[in-house]
Amino acid sequence: MIKIISKLMLNPIFLKKGGESNMRKNIIILLAVIFAVSLSVTSAACKIEPVVEEPVVEEPVVEEPVVEEPVVEEPEELVIRVVYHNTGIVFAQLIKAGVDAAAEELGIDAEMTGPVEPDVEEQVRIIEDLITLQVDGLAISNVSAEALNPIIKEALDAEIPTVSFNSDASGSERLAFYGQDLVQSGRTQAEILVEYMGTEGEVLIFSCDAAAAWSNDREQGVREGLEEYPDIEIVGIVNTGVEEQACYAAIESALLANPNLKGAATLDAVTTPAFGRALLRENLAGKIYHVGHDLLPETLDNIAAGATNASLSQDPFKQGYLPVKALYDYIVNGIPLESGDTGVLRVDETNIDEYIERLEKGEPIG
Repeated sequence: MIKIISKLMLNPIFLKKGGESNMRKNIIILLAVIFAVSLSVTSAACKIEPVVEEPVVEEPVVEEPVVEEPVVEEPEELVIRVVYHNTGIVFAQLIKAGVDAAAEELGIDAEMTGPVEPDVEEQVRIIEDLITLQVDGLAISNVSAEALNPIIKEALDAEIPTVSFNSDASGSERLAFYGQDLVQSGRTQAEILVEYMGTEGEVLIFSCDAAAAWSNDREQGVREGLEEYPDIEIVGIVNTGVEEQACYAAIESALLANPNLKGAATLDAVTTPAFGRALLRENLAGKIYHVGHDLLPETLDNIAAGATNASLSQDPFKQGYLPVKALYDYIVNGIPLESGDTGVLRVDETNIDEYIERLEKGEPIG
């Protein structure tokens, strides 16, 4: 703008002599032109295009659905109780070993319980308490149909799966039985006794609990087996009880009272080792023939010494293991309960060394 004004001022029109009035006029025109130009420039400079703001389009907020992790509750530990009628004897510990092995294998709470000596009223009380506690499963050694059949029914009515083991009783509503065929084991015992003593002579039967169902069954089998031989006379059954000294005393008295005794059938793990011991002490080994039940260490020693001729195992370890495993499979996997026979195993002078060796290795021989 300054350059334009300088050029106009130097224009000859403005510098003409004697043209003062014209000069003023021209100056006014010049100022007007300058004002117009300035106004035009200012107007152009000040003319601001309106800013058109783009509308802000907000993206819709899509909320992710909150997925709650399912609460996985730890399943309650399965509780199974095995109620044995006489936990105070050594034989019971072999059953307990089977129960404990099943509990560890399956990862459940399984234990053996019961009275420390034969006491059916105490056994019933223990079972009643377990029904009140609503355990998941029960296995019961049924030594008395009269006392235990009703409590087994009560457990089943409470929707507790209940089986029997070791000893069974007629009329029971139990779902299955795991143990030896006790009548057949008695028959087998009689047959083996005849092998040693021959087909004539006097025989005594010994039991630690002659009123128990298991004892009745084995006694029945022995009598059935020997009745085929008319010259064999069963002179009686001796009920010794389970206490060791009382049992031994009853055996000694029976030996004194029956000097012509030729054979003896002992029905259990209490009387069998005690009778073999008596034969050794009284120097009667080989004079009185003896066949018993179960394979406690003393019984194995008596077989090796020639006092006891043979003894029959019912596999007490399995009698503890099988009912626990079967109840677990039934409750957890819906596998139907089926009875299991634990068999009759004969140990005598022909295989005694094998079973003593197995016992020494820690196997549950019984």
